[in-house]
Amino acid sequence: MTRLELVWRGVLVVLGLGLLGNGIWLLATANLNVGVLLQLLVSLGLIGFGGSRRLSRVRWLTVPAVAAAVGFGMIAGFLAGYGLSDTASGDEDALVVLGAAVHGREVSPSLAQRLDVAVGYHQRNPAALIVVTGGRGPQEEVAEAVASRDYLLAEGVPDDLIVVEDRSTSTEQNFAFAKELLDERLGSDYRIAFVTNEYHVWRAARLAADAGFDAVHLHSTTRWYVWPSSYLRESVAVLWSLVA
Repeated sequence: MTRLELVWRGVLVVLGLGLLGNGIWLLATANLNVGVLLQLLVSLGLIGFGGSRRLSRVRWLTVPAVAAAVGFGMIAGFLAGYGLSDTASGDEDALVVLGAAVHGREVSPSLAQRLDVAVGYHQRNPAALIVVTGGRGPQEEVAEAVASRDYLLAEGVPDDLIVVEDRSTSTEQNFAFAKELLDERLGSDYRIAFVTNEYHVWRAARLAADAGFDAVHLHSTTRWYVWPSSYLRESVAVLWSLVA
């Protein structure tokens, strides 16, 4: 074994152990999701490739693995670049906050960041409605939209500006049900923006269009410790949306 190979395998093992530890921590502190499970699988694969000399030399495994890693990097880079470029002008009629996890009755850090963006938007455009979305998941005591409404009220957003959509279980339904509520309040001629994490903006924009919205967007920035699970999950979702 050459020194370069030894270093490379060591890097894979260290990276795999880091992802494994982060994934276990997320399992213990956050709601279970596909992204965390994917991260755990990837971490075990890295540890296996780095720790086993025989496994790392099996070409029919290594070639697809390298191709997948390169492809993931390209998709993740595109999603980040697209999502970080906000297109909202600040004078839309409504802002749709896409749902995210709730821990018990408390909004998760990811959802809190989206809601903080909504609060900032409200300060710039105090006449706009804010639609909070998301039903109640199996690990949640209240619907995501209800927890989001309570968060906005505590931040000083007037109750009459908050529209609660608490039935949805997916981004597709977030937009579809939000449109029903906004059509009732605003008629058919209005403009919306939506807010979600930067990695989710590209796919969310496509789903907004499918629901009948001509939507612009704002982003919230993903915390570093959930980058792997978030981008892994979203990359798989993007690929699925392109082939399904």
